[in-house]
Amino acid sequence: MTCTGVSFAHGTNDGQKSIGLIMLVIIGLFPASFAVNLDMKGDDIANVAKKMPVAAGLIERYGDDQKAIGAEAARKLAETFGKIKAVSDIPEAERPAVRNDLNQVLSELKTASEAKGISADDKGTAESIHKLLMTSVQYAPWWVRILSALCLGLGTMVGYQRIVKTLGERLGKQHLVPAQGGSAELAAASVIGVAGFTGFPVSTTHVVTGGIAGTMVGSGVGIQKATLWQIATA
Repeated sequence: MTCTGVSFAHGTNDGQKSIGLIMLVIIGLFPASFAVNLDMKGDDIANVAKKMPVAAGLIERYGDDQKAIGAEAARKLAETFGKIKAVSDIPEAERPAVRNDLNQVLSELKTASEAKGISADDKGTAESIHKLLMTSVQYAPWWVRILSALCLGLGTMVGYQRIVKTLGERLGKQHLVPAQGGSAELAAASVIGVAGFTGFPVSTTHVVTGGIAGTMVGSGVGIQKATLWQIATA
């Protein structure tokens, strides 16, 4: 049960990294197909066109030194999304540029929502538009999620021995026992799960390592400083 908990928690956090890497690769190789989410619905497209003039105004008032570029990108998006019924209607050659405009607007909206002096209403508007636009460029098809899970699983199957020996036999001054492993995994699953759902980036390996080291210290066994030094320098 604790192993399964760590696996699910791992998927909410480190799993996103592998999904992101796969998406970067396929966007670079096939920008016409993956630069923009082709599954966006009609209502979302109409909302983007409607909200972009509002976004441009917010960016001009609260943006940083890139606000002129961001505001212009918002106006171009309003024109582009105002003429289409589906994202697939955007010519393939133009999709990378549309993605770039979307990223510019997203970046400036985030800056605007965190700006000093912004009113509560404007902050809420900036955050809602940001959330609407996120689905256009930050997405992953179902098969990418499956591929990510397979890659993580296969990688663990191939390279698990070094990790198991380091954490189970070389971290503490005695070998890890099942009760310690269960305690460390329960703590790790809780910490990583909370971090995954609240948006904090953490490393599964580091959290599990800390959990195991904690059980060694808690049981009075102690830890091997040489191994800790190796992990820290790596």
